[in-house]
Order: sequence, then C-alpha cells, then structure tokens
Amino acid sequence: MSSKSLLGFCIMLAFIAMPIALVLNPVLNLEENHEFIGYNAEFIGQDSAEVGELVRFLAEGEIVRWECLPKSPDSESYGLNNENYVISFRKPGIYTVIASIYTEGDLSIHTQAVTVEGPPVPVVVVPDPVDPVVIVKIDQELVGKVEGWARKYKVDKDTCLSLSSNFAMVVKLIEAEELITPGQIINKTATLNSDLKLSEGLMSELQAYLTSQSDIGSLKTVPEHVIVWNSIAKGLRNAIN
Repeated sequence: MSSKSLLGFCIMLAFIAMPIALVLNPVLNLEENHEFIGYNAEFIGQDSAEVGELVRFLAEGEIVRWECLPKSPDSESYGLNNENYVISFRKPGIYTVIASIYTEGDLSIHTQAVTVEGPPVPVVVVPDPVDPVVIVKIDQELVGKVEGWARKYKVDKDTCLSLSSNFAMVVKLIEAEELITPGQIINKTATLNSDLKLSEGLMSELQAYLTSQSDIGSLKTVPEHVIVWNSIAKGLRNAIN
C-alpha cells in the first residue's frame, strides 16, 4: 500500500468516531531523557490496566490520530498535534490502542495491546438460617406530622390525594427495582409532583424534615426512603378524613 493510500486509510479510521465521555485534564509524566527520533518513534503507553483505570498514551508527530479496538466511549485526545490520548475501560478484555503518526511526509502506525482486568470477584458469604425479620415500612410519628401539616396549611382534598398517590407510586417503582438509588427516587418524585399546585407551607415543612434527616444520616439508603415515602403518603391520606 502506498504512503498516500495508507495515510488516507488512517485518517478515515481516526475520524469515524472519537467519542469524548470524560472531562479530564491529565498530565503525563515522562522521563526527561526520552526523545522521539523521527516518525519511527514508538509511542508511550502501558500494556495493562484495571477496569475504570485511566490509561495515558503519548505519540509525537505533525498529525497524530488515535483509535481503540474494541471501542471505548471513555476516551479523549488532546494537545497541539493531538499527541496525547487518555482512555479507560468499562469491561475486562484485551484492547488495542492504535496511533497513526504522520511526520515529514511519512506515515507510521503503532499499536499497543492493553490487557484490562476486572475488579476482584466478591466472596459470597452464605449466612446461617435465621428467623425472617419483618421490616417496618411506616413511621407512625412521621405519619402524624404530615397529617398535621396538611391540616395546618389547609391543603385541599384533591392535592392531598394526588400528592399521596405520587409518593406511593415511587414506592411501587422501588419495589419493582425500577428505581435503585436515592438520587433516582428524588428525581422521580420531583418529576411526578412538577405538575401539581402544591402548598408552599406543606412543601416547606416536608423539605425541612427531609433535610434534617439527611443531615443526621438517617436518609441515605433506599429502604429508609421507602419508610419515609410510605409515611408521607399515609399522612396525606389521613388528612382527608
């Protein structure tokens, strides 16, 4: 293959898709006595990594194009001549990083295989059989508080029903494992309630309560959110009667 054909192929390959999913500003530490010699210089980069580890490469040339096979969405190239390349891998396996270096009319293509290992396999401990534990899903004290706030601010029946239904719906989504993190729970609740005309007084009381529980570390897990969300829903239903 001629140099021009090879250059065209390289540039085409490099521009197919170079996704940038990381916002990074890494600094590559190099030995002071390392020098590149013409276009034949091998690029610098490691040959092994862990899943999620940031791997850095450096090549020198008038134009440098980078590619990784199989592709990884977490990569970025930067520098005056695009000479720096950083990448991380989400899955274990063997990846090939390709540097296409064009200098003084010559093109060289360098490859580096990177063996990526996954996280350690967790040790599964089988607990001794114990009697089933009944998990409490209602905080009666909070139920009373929510009912009192709704009555205090004279929240109308329809709003109480709609708001109660939204909190109960979030709990159902949690139990169906469609919401698996506290952040997802909060975002879904906000989305469901966004169309309601809510009492500022009631929402202020709820926000203050949730903030106080978060500050003391009592609202960090999904099960804790289930208890609070169930209690809010029940308190709102009680306020209707």
